Amino acid sequence: MGIILCEYLRNIYTWQICGKDVPKISLDMPAELVEDLRNHVGDDKKFVSLADAVRTACRKLLDQLDEIDARHGR
Repeated sequence: MGIILCEYLRNIYTWQICGKDVPKISLDMPAELVEDLRNHVGDDKKFVSLADAVRTACRKLLDQLDEIDARHGR
């Protein structure tokens, strides 16, 4: 199986990798924030890559939003 570009919409690319859709996004971020994140990336640190740090932050934010929605009956 190969890698196939399936769709491009705004700043989101969707790739088909080994039969799974894997969206790839592009975003702008202040340099200070990137540098702060890089301080936590690498051997013996919390994240293996900058992408891993961003994914983890997004998951944590979504979990917090789900908790807020649950408290408000949504």
